[in-house]
Amino acid sequence: MGETLSRRSKAVRLAAAGAVLIALGHGTVAGDDDLFPLGPMVQYAFSIPPDGEIRSLFMAAETAAGTRVEIPIEPSHVGIRRAELEGQLTRYVGDPSLLQELAKAYSRLQPQAPRLTKLYVITKVISLKDRRPASTRDVVRVSWSVR
Repeated sequence: MGETLSRRSKAVRLAAAGAVLIALGHGTVAGDDDLFPLGPMVQYAFSIPPDGEIRSLFMAAETAAGTRVEIPIEPSHVGIRRAELEGQLTRYVGDPSLLQELAKAYSRLQPQAPRLTKLYVITKVISLKDRRPASTRDVVRVSWSVR
C-alpha cells in the first residue's frame, strides 16, 4: 500500500481545500462572471420558454465607402468583450458618445479596415414558436455618428 500522510501534509491539504471552498462560496454569493470558474456563469443560468425570445447583441457600422458591416464585439476589434458591452449597455444608451471610444479602438486595432462613419449597437430578437424560430427582427439600441 501507499505511505500515510504526515500531520503537516494533511493540514496543508485541508487548508488548501478550505481556501478553495471559501473562494467558491464567495464567488457564488457575491461574484460575477469575471470570477469564473469561482463565480457564476449567468448566461447559462436560464432557459427560454418554447414561445419566448432569444436576444443577441451585435454591433454594425456604416463605412466611408457606404457599406454596412458587422463589427465583432471583441478586444481585437473594439477593445472590449461582448459581455462588457452588454453589462454597460445602459451607459451607452444614456450617453451614445461613449461609442466614439469604440470607433477609435477599431481604427487603431484594425488599421487596414475602412473608416467608420456610424456605429450601431443592435439587439437581434428571434421569436420562437414551439421552440423553433418564427421571426427575426433587429432593434437598434444606440447609434453614434463617428467623428
